[in-house]
Amino acid sequence: MKHVTALLIKFVMTAIVLEIVLGMLTNLTFTSVLYIAVAVTILAYIIGDLLILPATDNTVATIADIGLALATIYMFNYLWNTTRISFTNALISAVVIGVGEWFFHKYVSNNVLEKNK
Repeated sequence: MKHVTALLIKFVMTAIVLEIVLGMLTNLTFTSVLYIAVAVTILAYIIGDLLILPATDNTVATIADIGLALATIYMFNYLWNTTRISFTNALISAVVIGVGEWFFHKYVSNNVLEKNK
Protein backbone atom coordinates (compact mmCIF):
# COMPACT_ATOMS: atom_id res chain seq x y z
CA MET A 1 0.00 0.00 0.00
CA LYS A 2 2.95 2.33 0.67
CA HIS A 3 4.06 1.98 -2.95
CA VAL A 4 0.57 2.76 -4.28
CA THR A 5 0.40 5.94 -2.21
CA ALA A 6 3.90 6.96 -3.30
CA LEU A 7 3.07 6.29 -6.97
CA LEU A 8 -0.12 8.38 -6.73
CA ILE A 9 1.75 11.28 -5.12
CA LYS A 10 4.48 11.08 -7.77
CA PHE A 11 1.95 10.87 -10.62
CA VAL A 12 -0.07 13.86 -9.41
CA MET A 13 3.10 15.92 -8.92
CA THR A 14 4.43 14.96 -12.37
CA ALA A 15 1.11 15.48 -14.14
CA ILE A 16 0.63 18.94 -12.63
CA VAL A 17 4.16 20.04 -13.54
CA LEU A 18 3.88 18.68 -17.08
CA GLU A 19 0.44 20.18 -17.63
CA ILE A 20 1.65 23.60 -16.53
CA VAL A 21 5.00 23.59 -18.32
CA LEU A 22 4.15 21.66 -21.49
CA GLY A 23 0.67 23.15 -21.57
CA MET A 24 2.20 26.63 -21.84
CA LEU A 25 5.08 25.74 -24.15
CA THR A 26 3.56 23.19 -26.57
CA ASN A 27 0.28 22.32 -28.21
CA LEU A 28 -0.08 18.99 -26.39
CA THR A 29 -3.54 17.95 -25.29
CA PHE A 30 -4.34 17.14 -21.69
CA THR A 31 -4.56 13.44 -22.58
CA SER A 32 -1.12 13.51 -24.21
CA VAL A 33 0.35 15.14 -21.13
CA LEU A 34 -1.21 12.43 -18.96
CA TYR A 35 0.38 9.69 -21.12
CA ILE A 36 3.77 11.34 -20.69
CA ALA A 37 3.17 11.73 -16.94
CA VAL A 38 2.34 8.02 -16.59
CA ALA A 39 5.51 7.03 -18.46
CA VAL A 40 7.72 9.39 -16.44
CA THR A 41 6.11 8.30 -13.16
CA ILE A 42 6.51 4.57 -13.70
CA LEU A 43 10.05 4.70 -15.09
CA ALA A 44 11.32 7.21 -12.55
CA TYR A 45 9.73 5.38 -9.64
CA ILE A 46 11.23 2.02 -10.54
CA ILE A 47 14.66 3.24 -11.61
CA GLY A 48 15.15 6.41 -9.58
CA ASP A 49 13.24 5.75 -6.38
CA LEU A 50 13.50 1.99 -5.90
CA LEU A 51 16.93 1.29 -7.41
CA ILE A 52 19.09 4.44 -7.32
CA LEU A 53 17.80 6.18 -4.16
CA PRO A 54 18.46 3.27 -1.75
CA ALA A 55 21.93 2.68 -3.24
CA THR A 56 23.05 6.33 -3.23
CA ASP A 57 21.65 9.55 -1.81
CA ASN A 58 18.98 12.13 -2.59
CA THR A 59 21.23 14.27 -4.80
CA VAL A 60 22.29 11.41 -7.07
CA ALA A 61 18.72 10.07 -7.30
CA THR A 62 17.37 13.55 -8.12
CA ILE A 63 19.94 14.07 -10.90
CA ALA A 64 19.12 10.61 -12.26
CA ASP A 65 15.39 11.39 -12.18
CA ILE A 66 15.99 14.65 -14.06
CA GLY A 67 17.91 12.80 -16.76
CA LEU A 68 15.32 10.05 -16.94
CA ALA A 69 12.45 12.55 -17.15
CA LEU A 70 14.28 14.50 -19.86
CA ALA A 71 14.88 11.38 -21.94
CA THR A 72 11.32 10.10 -21.47
CA ILE A 73 9.65 13.41 -22.32
CA TYR A 74 11.84 14.00 -25.36
CA MET A 75 11.33 10.39 -26.52
CA PHE A 76 7.65 11.13 -27.08
CA ASN A 77 8.69 13.16 -30.16
CA TYR A 78 9.47 9.85 -31.83
CA LEU A 79 6.19 8.24 -30.75
CA TRP A 80 3.89 11.01 -31.93
CA ASN A 81 4.11 12.83 -35.23
CA THR A 82 1.52 15.46 -34.37
CA THR A 83 3.56 17.63 -32.04
CA ARG A 84 7.11 18.59 -31.25
CA ILE A 85 8.50 18.85 -27.78
CA SER A 86 11.71 20.82 -28.08
CA PHE A 87 14.75 19.77 -26.11
CA THR A 88 14.50 23.03 -24.16
CA ASN A 89 10.85 22.38 -23.24
CA ALA A 90 11.72 18.84 -22.16
CA LEU A 91 14.67 20.14 -20.12
CA ILE A 92 12.58 22.81 -18.38
CA SER A 93 9.95 20.20 -17.53
CA ALA A 94 12.57 17.75 -16.24
CA VAL A 95 14.26 20.36 -14.03
CA VAL A 96 10.94 21.44 -12.49
CA ILE A 97 10.06 17.78 -11.91
CA GLY A 98 13.51 17.38 -10.32
CA VAL A 99 12.72 20.08 -7.75
CA GLY A 100 9.65 18.09 -6.73
CA GLU A 101 11.66 14.86 -6.76
CA TRP A 102 14.06 16.28 -4.18
CA PHE A 103 11.19 16.49 -1.67
CA PHE A 104 9.52 13.30 -2.88
CA HIS A 105 12.72 11.34 -2.21
CA LYS A 106 12.64 12.49 1.41
CA TYR A 107 9.10 11.12 1.67
CA VAL A 108 10.09 7.83 0.03
CA SER A 109 13.16 7.45 2.25
CA ASN A 110 11.16 8.03 5.42
CA ASN A 111 7.90 6.26 4.59
CA VAL A 112 8.34 3.68 1.83
CA LEU A 113 11.83 2.21 1.80
CA GLU A 114 12.80 -0.37 4.40
CA LYS A 115 15.37 0.92 6.86
CA ASN A 116 18.56 -1.10 7.32
CA LYS A 117 18.90 -2.25 10.90
